[in-house]
Amino acid sequence: MMSGCAEPHELYPDWERDFGRAAPLELEIGPGRGAFALDHAARHPEIDVVVIEARRSDCELIRARALKRGLRNLMVLHGDARLLLPRLFPPRSLAGLHVQFPDPWWKRRHYKRRLVDVDFALQARRLLAPGATVDFRTDVAAYAREGERTWLQAGFERLPDEPPEVLSARERRYAVTGQPVFRARFRNPLVDLRPIQSERTGREWRDVRRK
Repeated sequence: MMSGCAEPHELYPDWERDFGRAAPLELEIGPGRGAFALDHAARHPEIDVVVIEARRSDCELIRARALKRGLRNLMVLHGDARLLLPRLFPPRSLAGLHVQFPDPWWKRRHYKRRLVDVDFALQARRLLAPGATVDFRTDVAAYAREGERTWLQAGFERLPDEPPEVLSARERRYAVTGQPVFRARFRNPLVDLRPIQSERTGREWRDVRRK
C-alpha cells in the first residue's frame, strides 16, 4: 500500500484502492523528517494522509518510521509538489492541507521558489473540498503576514486561532528556546472559485534572516 518514495505514474491515482478504503484524504507538503505527519496520522486513524517531500532521504526515513509504527494510513511520495499536485489529486478531493515551515528562500533570485504564492493558493482552492481547511505554520514573521494575505486573496476564510493538536519537531524545540511560531488556519468556502484580479504574486516579501 505504501509507495515509499516512488513517484506515481498515472493521472489521479486511485487513493481508495491504494489505501484499501474510502476515507477523508489530507496532504502535507514538505514534512521534513515527518514528526507532524506521523503523529497526525496516528492521532487520526480515520483519515488517510499523503505527504510529498523533496528530499529522498527524508522520504525513506518517514516511510521506515511509519512502517515501524504500523501506520497504514500514511503514504510518502518523493518529488516536487508543484509538479505533482495536478497529477495526484482531482478537484475538490482533499479534506485538508498542511503547509508547515516552508523554505523562506532568502536570496532574491530564489523568491520564485517560495511555495505559498497566489498561484499555489488558487491551486489549493481547486483541490480542497468545500469546507476543507489549510494549516499554515511558519517561524518567519513576514512569511506569516504575506502568506495570510495570499490565502485570503485566493478566497480562503481565516478561522479562529486555537492550539494545535499536534506539534512538529521544530515547534517542540522552539517551545524550549522561545522562538515564536506563527500559525493560521483557513477554510475553503462554499462559493465558486474566481480568478484573482491582481498583479501581486505573494512572493515579494522581505524579512531579517536569523543567524
